[in-house]
Amino acid sequence: MNSNKVKSLLCLIPLFLCLISLGCKPPGRPQFAMPKISMITGENLHSAVAFSPQEAVLFGNMGIILRTADGGATTEAWERIPSAAEDALLCDTAFVDRENGWTVGIKGTIIHSTDGGKTWTVQTSGTEKNLFSVSFPDARNGWVVGEFGTIIHTGDGGQNWQSQSQGIDKELNGVCFVDSLHGWVVGEFGTILYTADGGNTWEMQTCDEIRTDDDMFSYDWRPMPALYGVHFLDVATGLIIGADGIILKTDDGGKKWRKLKSNCDVPLYAIEMVGNNGWIVGNRGLYLVSRDAGETWQIKDGLIKTRFWLKDVAFSDENHGWIVGAMGTLAQTVNGGESWKLISGMSYEMAEYGLADF
Repeated sequence: MNSNKVKSLLCLIPLFLCLISLGCKPPGRPQFAMPKISMITGENLHSAVAFSPQEAVLFGNMGIILRTADGGATTEAWERIPSAAEDALLCDTAFVDRENGWTVGIKGTIIHSTDGGKTWTVQTSGTEKNLFSVSFPDARNGWVVGEFGTIIHTGDGGQNWQSQSQGIDKELNGVCFVDSLHGWVVGEFGTILYTADGGNTWEMQTCDEIRTDDDMFSYDWRPMPALYGVHFLDVATGLIIGADGIILKTDDGGKKWRKLKSNCDVPLYAIEMVGNNGWIVGNRGLYLVSRDAGETWQIKDGLIKTRFWLKDVAFSDENHGWIVGAMGTLAQTVNGGESWKLISGMSYEMAEYGLADF
């Protein structure tokens, strides 16, 4: 290299040092800041239990259990709890009081807590089927439902489980018992089952407004929609939610179900009722509220700023509640769902949201 070229390069060095010191960057190259996302977990959350405004427990993929005892208003306020089922997807939870609860999941998983979710032990379910929903009306009697028509029952707090399956080869997604005798199960193809004798026998219920053409060879045939959740306030009054924005209500124990107006057509996954107040969550961040005991429902768009699916909603009283969903989504309300704070997860107001939206 000749001396002139060397001199030219030496002259350029101060210019480069100046550019670096001033923070200048080459033109035309896109810049991307690291996302600043608050997350308690990156896993999907499927279930929540709220004991009080201060205490709550969350459940999700890979056996995740997260617990807070101080209001849970920050990600640091949540503690990871060993679940005794570290590889299981935990689908649903039922507590009969602040101490005694059961959680169910895939591959026949049932775990039990006697200290408000601080510790968990495995119970033997007697099945390898995936279990989706659990209901305990008291500390001894419980029911769990799942895939391939699975229904199992315990009368001793889960020490022993017996099958009550009815030979129905359908996914059963939700179960609700109001006492040790009266219960309802919902599932795919519009399935509604009812028992008045603790599950020894079951009868079919239906809603004529969601029935479809029985002729599956008809050019416009479509199956009856899947039902995902059921919630009864007492032995007479209950609600069911499902695909296509379906909300059903009965005032006579299911002898007659009527379809309510939801103003949406996306799947609805969970319902919670406290007094006359009701909340429903579903796919694509959908959130609905009722203030008249579930008779009418209004979509509240923009309060939970996500388009991920929301899987469960739980309130400890009429003001304090939680919503959980995909990719660690966790939202909190202290005013009955009039506004929500996103504690964990991605908001569609974040610039990075489009990278993970689905």
